[in-house]
Amino acid sequence: MASSLRRTFVSLDDYFALDRDAAPRCEYRNGEVFCMGGAQPEHNTICVNLLTELRTGLRERGCRPFPSDQRVKVNAGSPYLYPDLSVACDPRYVTINGLRTLQNPVLIIEVLSPSTAADDRGAKFLQYQTIDTLTDYVLVDSTAIAVLHYRRRGSWWQPLLIEDPGSVLALDTIGLALPLAAIYLDSGVG
Repeated sequence: MASSLRRTFVSLDDYFALDRDAAPRCEYRNGEVFCMGGAQPEHNTICVNLLTELRTGLRERGCRPFPSDQRVKVNAGSPYLYPDLSVACDPRYVTINGLRTLQNPVLIIEVLSPSTAADDRGAKFLQYQTIDTLTDYVLVDSTAIAVLHYRRRGSWWQPLLIEDPGSVLALDTIGLALPLAAIYLDSGVG
């Protein structure tokens, strides 16, 4: 859940100082700072399940999954975002104010909650699309079994909605297929 810290313009230097010292994660978008609040148990369980599946599946592939504390640089300048999960193959970073920021994710996953769903589907998705290396954007519902997978196809994004609990999320770019049953395991969703 993101809330705007203030409506006045914040410089990048001020944001980097705030983000380095902030207890909650704070995102920077076009001069505004949005600090992230706590998540519900369903959201957290789904994130842990996804991270476990990704880490296990990617161990020998040269790609690494990152949890929600990994800041991602979206494009030159701003914004700087904290997706729920990201994956990079041969990760590259830029160090800003002592914090290493991921520059080349191939996969970003956002676990939707009622307070973040519209932003994750709209403004953040548009911003993520500017990352040249990004090939897959996945939205995982935390209130119902539903996964929306966007695959980059040249200059457009192909959506695929998966709602069958017996189905898999096929992530061809990184060579993994994640069963929805594993994604939602012990979450109480469904």
